[in-house]
Amino acid sequence: MITTQGNAPGNTTYNVQAQKSHSDKASDDIENRKKSPDSSGKDVVSISNDARKAIDNSITNSQDQYYEKFMPTYEGFSATNIAAGVSSPASEPFSSGKSFNQVAIDARSSLDRNYEKLYNIGKPYVAGSATATDRNSLMGELDRRALYAVVSNEGGLFTKYEQALAQSTMSQQQGLAMGLYAGPISESDKFIDPFFGDSAQQFKAGIQFLDQVSNEEKAGSIDFAIQRASMQQAYELKMHDLGETPEDFSTIHPLVNLILQALESRNGIINYESDGSIFSDSEDLRNQPWFSNYSDRLDEAVKKTKDLYLG
Repeated sequence: MITTQGNAPGNTTYNVQAQKSHSDKASDDIENRKKSPDSSGKDVVSISNDARKAIDNSITNSQDQYYEKFMPTYEGFSATNIAAGVSSPASEPFSSGKSFNQVAIDARSSLDRNYEKLYNIGKPYVAGSATATDRNSLMGELDRRALYAVVSNEGGLFTKYEQALAQSTMSQQQGLAMGLYAGPISESDKFIDPFFGDSAQQFKAGIQFLDQVSNEEKAGSIDFAIQRASMQQAYELKMHDLGETPEDFSTIHPLVNLILQALESRNGIINYESDGSIFSDSEDLRNQPWFSNYSDRLDEAVKKTKDLYLG
């Protein structure tokens, strides 16, 4: 879950700012929300589609380079692809045009190749003592879709440790996208929260981030569904607390909608510390007390979700 982002197995070097549960964070008071200035009456300058695309690409490249600072690697390795997953989780520099099975095969090859490269430079990968630089050097070539292939153990090709490490990397991406620092402590002073601590806008960014992930992740990840639902719940509650009307982030995702119904009937949001923070499969969700009245509809929602995104 996002409450453990940045903390891969054996990691002791990551800042813990982003570990705070977003459910708890939703109850924090936000007093100084940033308002956009009124631009009415000002001249409007039109630019061509090509120029706009060039500007967008420049901004995206700049963002990727910015996030790479929080994902250090050894010389000869790159974290460009995992950094790109922060500002654009839909980008597929590694997995584009491939079946999900082929993505997993290529991800396995990438990890094996990087294990060997690390050994050859005198930095053999030792799971129990791996640093952030070790981990980013190992995973850095994978885009968000490929990371999920590892997390879901597509093809049975990955170890439990590799699955946990990929999940940690995905959580770091989401945390950074939401303005919550997740990375080496030594780099924390270089991070700027674009939302200035405004949790409503951070939750909104979380929703928008999750809505861009791959169809495979939307179809198969219980963790995705839990987070997407709880993020929307938290955003709407915070906006109502501020006396404002939340934007409509309705989704067609069957499982997310079922979880939202369970949350609304509970009249609150998930306390991950008491309800559990790991939802690896549907049984984890079924066993949650807050979901018990909806468990008989779970299998149907899971099937509809898979049919919708993978059918």
